[in-house]
Amino acid sequence: MVALLDRKMQLKHVLLFGTVVLLCCLYLVYDKCLLATINSYQVLDDHNRARAARIEQEVGGDRRTRYILLYTSFFSERWWGLRAETLGPDYFAYRHCPATDCVLTSNRQLLRAVADYDAVVFHVATGWDGPLPAVRSPHQLYVAALMESPAHTKHSLALDGSYFNWTMTYRLDSDVLFNYRNVVDLESGEVIGPALRPSWRNGFYEYGNASLVELVQRKRKAAAQFVSHCGALSGRDRLVQALQSAGLEVDVYGRCGTLNCPRGKPECSQMLDTVYWFYLSFENSLCVDYVTEKLYNALEHHIVPVVFGGADYNRFMPPGSYIDAQAFRTAGELAEHLRYLMDNPAEYVRYFWWKQHYALEDTNQYCDLCQRLHSVSARERVQYYRDIKAWWYDDACTARSKIEF
Repeated sequence: MVALLDRKMQLKHVLLFGTVVLLCCLYLVYDKCLLATINSYQVLDDHNRARAARIEQEVGGDRRTRYILLYTSFFSERWWGLRAETLGPDYFAYRHCPATDCVLTSNRQLLRAVADYDAVVFHVATGWDGPLPAVRSPHQLYVAALMESPAHTKHSLALDGSYFNWTMTYRLDSDVLFNYRNVVDLESGEVIGPALRPSWRNGFYEYGNASLVELVQRKRKAAAQFVSHCGALSGRDRLVQALQSAGLEVDVYGRCGTLNCPRGKPECSQMLDTVYWFYLSFENSLCVDYVTEKLYNALEHHIVPVVFGGADYNRFMPPGSYIDAQAFRTAGELAEHLRYLMDNPAEYVRYFWWKQHYALEDTNQYCDLCQRLHSVSARERVQYYRDIKAWWYDDACTARSKIEF
Protein backbone atom coordinates (compact mmCIF):
# COMPACT_ATOMS: atom_id res chain seq x y z
CA MET A 1 0.00 0.00 0.00
CA VAL A 2 2.85 2.36 0.93
CA ALA A 3 4.66 1.45 -2.30
CA LEU A 4 1.55 2.31 -4.33
CA LEU A 5 1.32 5.75 -2.72
CA ASP A 6 5.02 6.37 -3.40
CA ARG A 7 4.53 5.54 -7.10
CA LYS A 8 1.56 7.96 -7.31
CA MET A 9 3.60 10.71 -5.73
CA GLN A 10 6.48 10.07 -8.13
CA LEU A 11 4.04 10.16 -11.07
CA LYS A 12 2.67 13.52 -9.89
CA HIS A 13 6.17 14.92 -9.62
CA VAL A 14 7.00 13.69 -13.13
CA LEU A 15 3.81 15.23 -14.52
CA LEU A 16 4.45 18.48 -12.71
CA PHE A 17 8.04 18.58 -13.91
CA GLY A 18 6.91 17.81 -17.49
CA THR A 19 4.34 20.58 -17.34
CA VAL A 20 6.97 23.03 -16.16
CA VAL A 21 9.35 21.96 -18.90
CA LEU A 22 6.59 22.28 -21.54
CA LEU A 23 5.64 25.74 -20.33
CA CYS A 24 9.26 26.78 -20.40
CA CYS A 25 9.62 25.50 -23.95
CA LEU A 26 6.47 27.29 -25.07
CA TYR A 27 7.69 30.48 -23.43
CA LEU A 28 11.04 30.18 -25.20
CA VAL A 29 9.34 29.59 -28.55
CA TYR A 30 7.00 32.55 -27.98
CA ASP A 31 9.91 34.67 -26.91
CA LYS A 32 11.83 33.76 -30.05
CA CYS A 33 8.77 34.45 -32.24
CA LEU A 34 8.18 37.73 -30.47
CA LEU A 35 11.81 38.62 -30.88
CA ALA A 36 11.64 37.79 -34.59
CA THR A 37 8.51 39.92 -34.95
CA ILE A 38 10.10 42.79 -33.07
CA ASN A 39 13.19 42.46 -35.24
CA SER A 40 11.11 42.58 -38.45
CA TYR A 41 9.23 45.64 -37.22
CA GLN A 42 12.53 47.16 -36.19
CA VAL A 43 13.82 46.80 -39.75
CA LEU A 44 10.71 48.54 -41.08
CA ASP A 45 10.96 51.25 -38.45
CA ASP A 46 14.64 51.81 -39.19
CA HIS A 47 13.85 52.09 -42.90
CA ASN A 48 11.08 54.63 -42.32
CA ARG A 49 13.24 56.70 -40.00
CA ALA A 50 16.09 56.71 -42.50
CA ARG A 51 13.79 57.70 -45.35
CA ALA A 52 12.21 60.49 -43.28
CA ALA A 53 15.67 61.80 -42.41
CA ARG A 54 16.72 61.68 -46.05
CA ILE A 55 13.57 63.53 -47.18
CA GLU A 56 14.04 66.13 -44.46
CA GLN A 57 17.65 66.57 -45.54
CA GLU A 58 16.61 66.92 -49.19
CA VAL A 59 13.88 69.42 -48.44
CA GLY A 60 16.08 71.39 -46.12
CA GLY A 61 19.08 71.26 -48.38
CA ASP A 62 17.35 71.75 -51.71
CA ARG A 63 15.27 74.86 -51.24
CA ARG A 64 16.75 76.46 -54.30
CA THR A 65 14.59 78.23 -56.84
CA ARG A 66 13.21 76.10 -59.67
CA TYR A 67 13.63 77.53 -63.17
CA ILE A 68 11.02 76.83 -65.85
CA LEU A 69 11.81 77.62 -69.48
CA LEU A 70 9.03 78.04 -72.04
CA TYR A 71 11.24 76.85 -74.85
CA THR A 72 8.82 77.32 -77.75
CA SER A 73 6.15 79.91 -78.42
CA PHE A 74 2.47 79.21 -77.73
CA PHE A 75 1.20 79.52 -81.29
CA SER A 76 2.30 83.11 -82.06
CA GLU A 77 2.63 84.13 -78.40
CA ARG A 78 6.26 84.13 -77.37
CA TRP A 79 5.34 84.88 -73.74
CA TRP A 80 2.48 82.31 -73.69
CA GLY A 81 -0.03 85.06 -72.91
CA LEU A 82 1.82 86.10 -69.74
CA ARG A 83 2.38 89.75 -68.85
CA ALA A 84 6.17 89.60 -68.98
CA GLU A 85 8.98 87.56 -70.47
CA THR A 86 10.17 86.51 -67.01
CA LEU A 87 8.08 86.08 -63.86
CA GLY A 88 9.52 85.23 -60.45
CA PRO A 89 8.28 84.18 -57.00
CA ASP A 90 6.16 87.34 -56.70
CA TYR A 91 4.00 86.11 -59.58
CA PHE A 92 3.45 82.72 -57.94
CA ALA A 93 2.68 84.39 -54.60
CA TYR A 94 0.20 86.73 -56.30
CA ARG A 95 -1.57 83.73 -57.81
CA HIS A 96 -1.68 82.09 -54.34
CA CYS A 97 0.29 79.08 -55.54
CA PRO A 98 1.15 76.36 -52.97
CA ALA A 99 4.83 76.71 -53.93
CA THR A 100 6.21 80.10 -54.91
CA ASP A 101 9.98 79.70 -55.28
CA CYS A 102 9.98 79.38 -59.06
CA VAL A 103 11.01 81.49 -62.04
CA LEU A 104 9.05 81.20 -65.28
CA THR A 105 10.64 82.57 -68.43
CA SER A 106 10.66 82.40 -72.21
CA ASN A 107 14.18 83.87 -72.29
CA ARG A 108 16.58 81.06 -73.12
CA GLN A 109 19.53 83.26 -72.12
CA LEU A 110 18.32 83.93 -68.57
CA LEU A 111 20.55 81.09 -67.33
CA ARG A 112 23.94 80.12 -68.67
CA ALA A 113 22.60 77.24 -70.76
CA VAL A 114 19.29 75.57 -71.56
CA ALA A 115 20.57 72.50 -69.73
CA ASP A 116 20.52 74.48 -66.47
CA TYR A 117 16.74 74.81 -66.32
CA ASP A 118 14.76 72.43 -64.10
CA ALA A 119 11.87 72.11 -66.55
CA VAL A 120 11.72 72.85 -70.27
CA VAL A 121 8.20 73.24 -71.68
CA PHE A 122 7.37 72.62 -75.34
CA HIS A 123 4.08 73.61 -76.96
CA VAL A 124 3.44 70.61 -79.20
CA ALA A 125 0.22 71.67 -80.94
CA THR A 126 2.18 73.15 -83.86
CA GLY A 127 5.63 72.92 -85.41
CA TRP A 128 8.44 74.49 -83.42
CA ASP A 129 10.16 77.77 -84.19
CA GLY A 130 13.74 76.57 -83.93
CA PRO A 131 15.95 73.55 -83.26
CA LEU A 132 15.69 71.25 -80.26
CA PRO A 133 18.10 71.79 -77.34
CA ALA A 134 21.50 70.41 -78.22
CA VAL A 135 22.39 69.33 -74.67
CA ARG A 136 20.15 67.92 -71.96
CA SER A 137 20.96 67.47 -68.27
CA PRO A 138 19.95 64.27 -66.47
CA HIS A 139 18.05 66.26 -63.82
CA GLN A 140 15.93 68.13 -66.36
CA LEU A 141 12.25 67.47 -67.01
CA TYR A 142 10.94 67.94 -70.55
CA VAL A 143 7.23 68.84 -70.56
CA ALA A 144 4.84 68.46 -73.53
CA ALA A 145 2.10 71.13 -73.33
CA LEU A 146 -1.19 71.02 -75.27
CA MET A 147 -4.60 72.65 -75.14
CA GLU A 148 -5.77 71.62 -78.60
CA SER A 149 -7.42 68.24 -79.21
CA PRO A 150 -5.62 65.49 -81.15
CA ALA A 151 -7.86 66.35 -84.09
CA HIS A 152 -6.18 69.77 -84.24
CA THR A 153 -2.64 68.86 -83.23
CA LYS A 154 -0.36 69.89 -86.08
CA HIS A 155 2.87 68.55 -84.57
CA SER A 156 3.76 65.02 -85.67
CA LEU A 157 5.16 64.10 -82.20
CA ALA A 158 7.54 61.80 -84.10
CA LEU A 159 10.29 62.15 -81.52
CA ASP A 160 12.69 59.57 -80.21
CA GLY A 161 11.32 57.48 -77.35
CA SER A 162 11.70 58.77 -73.80
CA TYR A 163 11.98 62.40 -74.90
CA PHE A 164 9.26 63.82 -72.63
CA ASN A 165 9.07 63.26 -68.89
CA TRP A 166 5.77 64.98 -68.16
CA THR A 167 2.62 66.03 -69.99
CA MET A 168 0.73 69.28 -69.36
CA THR A 169 -2.61 69.06 -71.17
CA TYR A 170 -6.38 69.24 -70.62
CA ARG A 171 -6.56 65.45 -70.29
CA LEU A 172 -7.20 64.32 -66.74
CA ASP A 173 -4.46 61.67 -66.89
CA SER A 174 -1.83 64.36 -67.56
CA ASP A 175 0.98 64.95 -65.10
CA VAL A 176 0.07 68.64 -64.88
CA LEU A 177 -3.50 69.65 -65.66
CA PHE A 178 -3.82 72.47 -68.22
CA ASN A 179 -7.52 73.30 -67.95
CA TYR A 180 -9.86 76.29 -67.85
CA ARG A 181 -11.65 76.18 -64.51
CA ASN A 182 -11.91 74.22 -61.29
CA VAL A 183 -15.11 73.49 -59.37
CA VAL A 184 -14.69 74.19 -55.65
CA ASP A 185 -16.94 73.02 -52.82
CA LEU A 186 -18.13 76.15 -51.00
CA GLU A 187 -18.28 74.41 -47.62
CA SER A 188 -14.94 72.59 -47.59
CA GLY A 189 -12.98 74.72 -50.07
CA GLU A 190 -11.86 71.50 -51.74
CA VAL A 191 -11.43 71.27 -55.51
CA ILE A 192 -13.89 68.58 -56.61
CA GLY A 193 -13.60 68.77 -60.37
CA PRO A 194 -12.43 68.18 -62.90
CA ALA A 195 -11.36 64.74 -61.74
CA LEU A 196 -11.44 61.16 -62.98
CA ARG A 197 -13.80 60.11 -60.15
CA PRO A 198 -15.27 63.21 -58.51
CA SER A 199 -17.60 62.90 -55.53
CA TRP A 200 -20.46 65.30 -56.20
CA ARG A 201 -23.25 66.36 -53.87
CA ASN A 202 -26.89 65.68 -54.72
CA GLY A 203 -29.67 68.23 -54.84
CA PHE A 204 -31.11 68.51 -58.35
CA TYR A 205 -34.54 67.02 -57.65
CA GLU A 206 -35.00 68.81 -54.31
CA TYR A 207 -34.09 72.26 -55.58
CA GLY A 208 -36.64 75.02 -56.04
CA ASN A 209 -36.35 78.79 -56.27
CA ALA A 210 -39.50 80.86 -56.84
CA SER A 211 -37.68 84.15 -57.44
CA LEU A 212 -35.45 82.47 -60.00
CA VAL A 213 -38.50 81.01 -61.74
CA GLU A 214 -39.91 84.52 -62.01
CA LEU A 215 -36.60 85.76 -63.45
CA VAL A 216 -36.21 83.09 -66.15
CA GLN A 217 -39.80 83.49 -67.30
CA ARG A 218 -38.71 86.81 -68.79
CA LYS A 219 -36.36 85.08 -71.20
CA ARG A 220 -37.67 85.28 -74.75
CA LYS A 221 -35.34 83.28 -77.02
CA ALA A 222 -34.41 79.60 -77.02
CA ALA A 223 -30.69 79.24 -77.61
CA ALA A 224 -27.49 81.07 -78.50
CA GLN A 225 -24.20 79.82 -79.90
CA PHE A 226 -20.91 81.71 -80.14
CA VAL A 227 -18.56 80.16 -82.66
CA SER A 228 -15.79 81.28 -85.00
CA HIS A 229 -14.43 77.93 -86.23
CA CYS A 230 -16.78 76.80 -89.00
CA GLY A 231 -16.98 73.33 -90.49
CA ALA A 232 -15.67 71.64 -87.33
CA LEU A 233 -14.88 67.93 -87.41
CA SER A 234 -17.49 67.24 -84.72
CA GLY A 235 -20.27 68.30 -87.09
CA ARG A 236 -21.60 70.86 -84.61
CA ASP A 237 -22.73 73.16 -87.44
CA ARG A 238 -24.96 70.42 -88.80
CA LEU A 239 -26.31 69.69 -85.33
CA VAL A 240 -27.34 73.33 -84.95
CA GLN A 241 -29.03 73.20 -88.33
CA ALA A 242 -30.85 70.01 -87.29
CA LEU A 243 -32.11 71.72 -84.14
CA GLN A 244 -33.31 74.66 -86.18
CA SER A 245 -35.05 72.29 -88.59
CA ALA A 246 -36.75 70.70 -85.57
CA GLY A 247 -38.28 74.09 -84.77
CA LEU A 248 -35.83 75.34 -82.12
CA GLU A 249 -34.78 78.98 -82.48
CA VAL A 250 -30.98 79.20 -82.37
CA ASP A 251 -29.08 82.49 -82.80
CA VAL A 252 -25.50 81.96 -84.00
CA TYR A 253 -22.96 84.68 -83.20
CA GLY A 254 -19.50 84.97 -84.76
CA ARG A 255 -17.98 84.03 -88.10
CA CYS A 256 -20.24 81.00 -88.51
CA GLY A 257 -23.49 82.91 -88.00
CA THR A 258 -25.34 86.03 -89.01
CA LEU A 259 -25.07 87.87 -85.68
CA ASN A 260 -22.21 89.64 -83.99
CA CYS A 261 -21.53 90.56 -80.37
CA PRO A 262 -17.91 91.54 -79.59
CA ARG A 263 -16.22 89.60 -76.82
CA GLY A 264 -16.07 91.57 -73.61
CA LYS A 265 -19.04 93.77 -74.40
CA PRO A 266 -21.31 93.87 -71.30
CA GLU A 267 -24.48 93.43 -73.35
CA CYS A 268 -23.19 90.10 -74.66
CA SER A 269 -22.93 88.73 -71.14
CA GLN A 270 -26.16 90.25 -69.90
CA MET A 271 -28.28 88.68 -72.61
CA LEU A 272 -27.24 85.20 -71.43
CA ASP A 273 -29.05 85.93 -68.18
CA THR A 274 -32.00 87.83 -69.57
CA VAL A 275 -32.69 86.75 -73.18
CA TYR A 276 -31.68 83.13 -73.83
CA TRP A 277 -32.71 79.89 -72.15
CA PHE A 278 -29.83 77.73 -73.43
CA TYR A 279 -26.18 78.18 -74.37
CA LEU A 280 -24.89 75.70 -76.96
CA SER A 281 -21.45 74.63 -75.74
CA PHE A 282 -20.58 72.51 -78.77
CA GLU A 283 -16.94 71.42 -79.17
CA ASN A 284 -15.05 71.29 -82.46
CA SER A 285 -13.99 67.67 -81.94
CA LEU A 286 -15.25 64.66 -79.99
CA CYS A 287 -12.25 63.76 -77.84
CA VAL A 288 -11.69 62.37 -74.36
CA ASP A 289 -11.74 65.10 -71.66
CA TYR A 290 -11.82 67.85 -74.29
CA VAL A 291 -13.90 70.58 -72.63
CA THR A 292 -13.19 74.20 -73.49
CA GLU A 293 -14.18 77.59 -72.11
CA LYS A 294 -17.59 77.36 -73.82
CA LEU A 295 -18.98 75.32 -70.94
CA TYR A 296 -17.69 77.69 -68.27
CA ASN A 297 -18.88 80.78 -70.17
CA ALA A 298 -22.41 79.47 -69.71
CA LEU A 299 -22.02 78.31 -66.11
CA GLU A 300 -21.09 81.82 -64.99
CA HIS A 301 -24.62 82.93 -65.86
CA HIS A 302 -28.22 81.89 -65.25
CA ILE A 303 -28.42 79.99 -68.50
CA VAL A 304 -28.35 76.22 -68.97
CA PRO A 305 -25.49 74.88 -71.11
CA VAL A 306 -26.22 72.22 -73.71
CA VAL A 307 -22.94 70.37 -74.22
CA PHE A 308 -21.79 68.36 -77.22
CA GLY A 309 -18.39 66.69 -77.13
CA GLY A 310 -16.47 63.50 -76.45
CA ALA A 311 -15.93 64.03 -72.74
CA ASP A 312 -17.62 62.45 -69.75
CA TYR A 313 -19.01 65.74 -68.48
CA ASN A 314 -19.69 64.32 -65.02
CA ARG A 315 -15.93 64.54 -64.54
CA PHE A 316 -16.15 68.30 -64.95
CA MET A 317 -19.49 69.40 -63.49
CA PRO A 318 -22.09 67.75 -61.25
CA PRO A 319 -24.96 65.94 -62.96
CA GLY A 320 -27.94 68.22 -63.31
CA SER A 321 -25.88 71.33 -64.12
CA TYR A 322 -25.92 70.83 -67.89
CA ILE A 323 -27.75 68.96 -70.67
CA ASP A 324 -25.69 66.50 -72.69
CA ALA A 325 -26.74 66.35 -76.34
CA GLN A 326 -25.11 62.92 -76.63
CA ALA A 327 -27.70 61.53 -74.19
CA PHE A 328 -30.45 61.95 -76.81
CA ARG A 329 -31.10 59.68 -79.77
CA THR A 330 -31.83 62.44 -82.29
CA ALA A 331 -31.66 66.20 -82.63
CA GLY A 332 -35.46 66.23 -82.69
CA GLU A 333 -35.65 64.58 -79.25
CA LEU A 334 -33.16 67.08 -77.87
CA ALA A 335 -35.17 70.00 -79.28
CA GLU A 336 -38.33 68.56 -77.75
CA HIS A 337 -36.71 68.31 -74.31
CA LEU A 338 -35.46 71.91 -74.49
CA ARG A 339 -38.93 73.15 -75.38
CA TYR A 340 -40.35 71.18 -72.43
CA LEU A 341 -38.01 73.01 -70.05
CA MET A 342 -38.96 76.37 -71.56
CA ASP A 343 -42.62 75.53 -70.92
CA ASN A 344 -41.84 74.38 -67.37
CA PRO A 345 -39.55 76.98 -65.76
CA ALA A 346 -39.70 75.29 -62.33
CA GLU A 347 -38.03 72.26 -63.95
CA TYR A 348 -35.60 74.52 -65.81
CA VAL A 349 -34.27 76.24 -62.68
CA ARG A 350 -33.32 72.89 -61.14
CA TYR A 351 -30.21 73.11 -63.33
CA PHE A 352 -28.95 75.89 -61.06
CA TRP A 353 -29.04 73.78 -57.87
CA TRP A 354 -25.27 73.39 -57.89
CA LYS A 355 -24.65 77.13 -57.42
CA GLN A 356 -25.54 76.90 -53.72
CA HIS A 357 -22.86 74.23 -53.19
CA TYR A 358 -20.07 74.99 -55.67
CA ALA A 359 -18.17 77.87 -57.27
CA LEU A 360 -15.92 78.15 -60.29
CA GLU A 361 -12.33 79.27 -59.80
CA ASP A 362 -9.54 80.16 -62.18
CA THR A 363 -6.74 77.66 -62.66
CA ASN A 364 -3.03 78.11 -63.21
CA GLN A 365 -1.01 75.26 -64.65
CA TYR A 366 2.24 76.99 -63.69
CA CYS A 367 1.25 76.79 -60.01
CA ASP A 368 0.90 73.03 -60.34
CA LEU A 369 4.12 72.74 -62.32
CA CYS A 370 6.06 74.73 -59.72
CA GLN A 371 4.62 72.64 -56.89
CA ARG A 372 5.55 69.37 -58.61
CA LEU A 373 9.09 70.59 -59.21
CA HIS A 374 9.42 71.13 -55.46
CA SER A 375 7.82 67.79 -54.61
CA VAL A 376 10.22 65.18 -53.22
CA SER A 377 8.10 62.30 -54.52
CA ALA A 378 8.01 63.79 -58.02
CA ARG A 379 11.77 64.28 -58.04
CA GLU A 380 12.40 60.76 -56.74
CA ARG A 381 10.45 59.14 -59.56
CA VAL A 382 12.18 58.90 -62.94
CA GLN A 383 9.56 58.95 -65.67
CA TYR A 384 9.58 59.02 -69.47
CA TYR A 385 6.89 58.68 -72.11
CA ARG A 386 8.16 55.92 -74.30
CA ASP A 387 5.65 56.76 -77.06
CA ILE A 388 4.11 60.20 -76.56
CA LYS A 389 2.39 59.97 -79.94
CA ALA A 390 0.48 56.82 -78.97
CA TRP A 391 -0.43 58.30 -75.59
CA TRP A 392 -1.91 61.36 -77.26
CA TYR A 393 -3.64 59.86 -80.30
CA ASP A 394 -4.67 56.27 -79.54
CA ASP A 395 -8.44 55.98 -78.86
CA ALA A 396 -8.56 59.69 -77.99
CA CYS A 397 -11.23 60.88 -80.42
CA THR A 398 -14.19 59.65 -82.42
CA ALA A 399 -15.63 60.97 -85.66
CA ARG A 400 -19.13 59.66 -85.06
CA SER A 401 -21.46 61.15 -82.49
CA LYS A 402 -24.02 59.25 -80.43
CA ILE A 403 -26.81 61.68 -81.30
CA GLU A 404 -28.16 61.41 -84.83
CA PHE A 405 -28.56 64.51 -86.98
